[in-house]
Amino acid sequence: MATPALAWLRANLGDATITVLAGPWGSDVADHCPHVDAVEICRFPAFDRTTASSLPPGQGGRGFHITLPAPVARIRDIATRAIRMWRADRLLRLTADRLRGRFDAAIIGSTDFGWGAALVALAGIPVRVGTATPDAIAFLTHTIPMDHVPIGAWTRGLPRRNTAAVLLDLIDVSTAALRPVSSSSAIRMPTAQKWRDAPSSELRLRYDPSNAEVAEADHAWSSLNGHQEIPRPEANSSGTSGVEGPHTRRENAIQELVVLHPVPGAAVKRWSPDRWATVIDRIHATYPARVILTGTASDRPEIEAIIRACTAPVRPLSFAGMVRFGALGAFLPRARLMMGPDSGAIHLAAAQRVPTLRLFGPTDAAVWGAWTGIDPLPIPPTGRLLRDIQDVPVVHVSSARACAPCHRLSLPPRDQWPSNASFNQESRDRAGSVGISTATSTLPSPTYPCMDAISVEAVMRGFDALWRATDDTTNKNASATQHDEASPE
Repeated sequence: MATPALAWLRANLGDATITVLAGPWGSDVADHCPHVDAVEICRFPAFDRTTASSLPPGQGGRGFHITLPAPVARIRDIATRAIRMWRADRLLRLTADRLRGRFDAAIIGSTDFGWGAALVALAGIPVRVGTATPDAIAFLTHTIPMDHVPIGAWTRGLPRRNTAAVLLDLIDVSTAALRPVSSSSAIRMPTAQKWRDAPSSELRLRYDPSNAEVAEADHAWSSLNGHQEIPRPEANSSGTSGVEGPHTRRENAIQELVVLHPVPGAAVKRWSPDRWATVIDRIHATYPARVILTGTASDRPEIEAIIRACTAPVRPLSFAGMVRFGALGAFLPRARLMMGPDSGAIHLAAAQRVPTLRLFGPTDAAVWGAWTGIDPLPIPPTGRLLRDIQDVPVVHVSSARACAPCHRLSLPPRDQWPSNASFNQESRDRAGSVGISTATSTLPSPTYPCMDAISVEAVMRGFDALWRATDDTTNKNASATQHDEASPE
C-alpha cells in the first residue's frame, strides 16, 4: 500500500535520495520499488511478525502451553514487559545514532507508530512528518489529522480513508515542508502539485520482480506441474505485459489458474481450512480452473490441512515454501485471479494487476482493501464488483458480525471467548438471517468468530462475480483490439 506514496514522493522530490527504514518483514517491497534508493533494516518493537503457522502449538505451531501458579505468572509477565521495554529503549538509541546527521526529513507512514516518531526526533532529523496521534504528535514538526475509523456494522456506510490516500497526504505535507530546504540546497524539486491532481498511472501499486525471480518462478512451477512451462505475461492473448497491460485470460488454456493464499500475517484474519476446502471443491466442480495454494514454508501445515480436507477428484496444488516473495510476484500474473484473507500477498497480486477476491474480518475493507483512487469511500458491500485504480476487477467479502470491523488484531480464537460473549441467540439469529454458516471447523485448528461469520456461499458468490468480470475484461480487450485493427491510421 506504500508504493503509490513512494512514487509520488519521487515525483515531488526529483533527484533527492529516498531511503526506507523497514523491518525485515517489510523490506522486500521497498527493495522492489524503483523509486527507492536505499533500504535499511530495523526490527521495530511491537511490529515483529516473525511467527510460525497460525495453527496452535502441537498442531503445526510453535511452543507449549504451560500453566503456572498465578503469582509466578504475574512475576513472569512483569519481567517480560521490563525486558521488552529495555530492549526497545536500547534499540531506539542505537538506531537514532545510526540515523543522526544523515537525513533532512523523515516521514512516519504508520498511524500507530509513536516509537518511530520518537526515533526520528532523537536522531535530530529537522523535518518530521506523521499523523497527529497522541503518542506521536509531540515528536513531529508537521502532521496530518488522525482519522477516527468507525467501528461496527452500523458504520459501514460512513466514508473512511484508504491507507494509500493517507500516505499520499503525508507526501504532500512533506513536499510543502521541504521546499524551503530545497531552495537553499542542491536538491531540485518539481513544481508543487497535490496527489489528487495526478494521473492515476502515477499512483498505482507497484512491485517489480527481477529477472532472477521470474526464472525462479518458472523453475518452481515446472518442477511442481510436470515440467510444464508457465506462459509468460508478455505472451498472453493481448500481447501486452501482465504487469503493465490489462489483465486478460489465456485463451488457449484448458484450465485457468486460481491462486489461493489462505494464511494471513495475523491469525485473527484466518478463515477455517475446512471452509477453504469446500470452496476449492466447488471451484473444481463448477469452473475450468485449477487452484494452487501459496504461502511460506511455515504455512505448510495449514495448507496441507486444507488439501487433506478437499474431497473432489481434482486436487489443489501446493506452492507453499517453493519460492521467495519476489518470485511469487513474478508468478501471480499467470493466474486468472487470486483469493484469500486480507494480507500482503493480496496487495502483491494487486500490484501485478491480478483480479482479487479478498476476505475481511476485523479489518476494514475501505481502509485496507483495493486502492481505487476514490477518497474517502464507505466499506464496499459484500460481493459487489469494484475496479481499482488500474481498472482491475476486485471483490471484497466482509464479515457480517455486528461488531465488525473492530480493527483489533489481538482477538482470541473462538474457544477462548466467554460462552455468553457475542454468541447469544440474538446474534445467532442475525447470522442466520443473512445466510451465514454457523458450523464450527472440523479440523484441529482455532477459528475466529469474526471470520466464521463469512459463509462459503458468500465467498462463492464473490468468486462467481469476479470470474464473470474477468471474462468481461477479456471481451472488452478483444473488442478494443479488433476496433484498433479496423480503424484507419
